[in-house]
Amino acid sequence: MVRSFLKDRRTDRQLVEVCNNGGRKDATKAFETLYRRHKDYVLRIAFRFSNDHDIALDVLQETFVYVLRKFPPPGPGLELTAQLTTLLYPVAKNLAISATRKTERFKPGAVDPDELAAAPSPAALNVDPLLAELSPQHQEVIQLRCVDDMSLQDIASALEVPLGTVKSRLHQAIKQLKNKDISRKFFGR
Repeated sequence: MVRSFLKDRRTDRQLVEVCNNGGRKDATKAFETLYRRHKDYVLRIAFRFSNDHDIALDVLQETFVYVLRKFPPPGPGLELTAQLTTLLYPVAKNLAISATRKTERFKPGAVDPDELAAAPSPAALNVDPLLAELSPQHQEVIQLRCVDDMSLQDIASALEVPLGTVKSRLHQAIKQLKNKDISRKFFGR
């Protein structure tokens, strides 16, 4: 049996429009379809920045509550100017970082939240050691482009940086990865 949300061929924009203007039943189905379509993406982002399954699950819930509040009647409505993932990425990322900071605050020998922001990305724990050697900004751009398959413009929107910055970070990251790969291949490092 194929679930109805898998058969739904409407685009995210069309589903958002139904959530904004449709009847209660239709809007609920449209939101459920959006949730099921993007929950794995949000979980992946949340885990990338928290490295904790429980936190990632909480972030998943909080991210979609945030989106739900954008729709009427409590909210004014949601207008997509890019892909929905462009909206979901910074929400999930920031919620995961905040939740990780809160969790770290209550652990013995906890890290100062300011140090956590400056520390290497938790994503470094889940990626190839070669990628882990990149700066957090370069890791983030590489992951958004190569893992999450976001366009350069969507990455710029999600990170709230100019398109040129995204291109520069991506170029520098690829250059660093190529240099490290070559040195490993020839020098065994």
